[in-house]
Amino acid sequence: MQSINQFWLSFNNGAERLQLPVNPGELSVGNGSQNTTVSVSKLGEVSIIQDPTLKTFSLASEFPATPGPYCEYQDIPDPWQAVQVIERWKNSGMPVRFIVTGTSINFAVTIEDFSFKEVGGDVGTIYYELLLKEYKFIIPRQLEIAVVNGQQVFSVQAKQSRPDTKPQAKTYMVKPGDSLWKIAQLEMGNGSKWPEVAKLNGINPKYILRPGQVIKLA
Repeated sequence: MQSINQFWLSFNNGAERLQLPVNPGELSVGNGSQNTTVSVSKLGEVSIIQDPTLKTFSLASEFPATPGPYCEYQDIPDPWQAVQVIERWKNSGMPVRFIVTGTSINFAVTIEDFSFKEVGGDVGTIYYELLLKEYKFIIPRQLEIAVVNGQQVFSVQAKQSRPDTKPQAKTYMVKPGDSLWKIAQLEMGNGSKWPEVAKLNGINPKYILRPGQVIKLA
């Protein structure tokens, strides 16, 4: 049975997606700061508060050779194919999106480290460790130069608002094991919106979904 907390990685605005077949036993989130301390004459040490550093996410799990009751779903990927997908994403130079459903974790990240191994006695299963780092989309501001009263005046263009980089999917193709709650949670960030999805698509009680069915989200 699938849990509320599902771990997803997606690439290229959701064009490729991978749900981790086995949830990690632990997810470590790092959220430090860049605060510095300086010594000021007659005042002693003064702490200068800076912007928080980027979050990091570390986890360890496995790509099992065969599905089992510990898996989040039964149609699990081939372990080596899953490894190749993550390595390709890591080497692409582009960020991926890391989502843990049922939580507020939904971040663009870079894959900082991905290590894996095969253990004797469990042939075919790949055990891995994954380190992700939050990725910030930056819009550079341009420096404008003007001449006022014979002198150069420098100004910075007003900062533009950062665009929402979360994929805005309009439709979703149903996969085995999907439910309206799961689709609303994954695609809309709130599982309680499932009645809206049902109404939009004319899905009536018993709310039966078919694999391959295309669901409208907006």
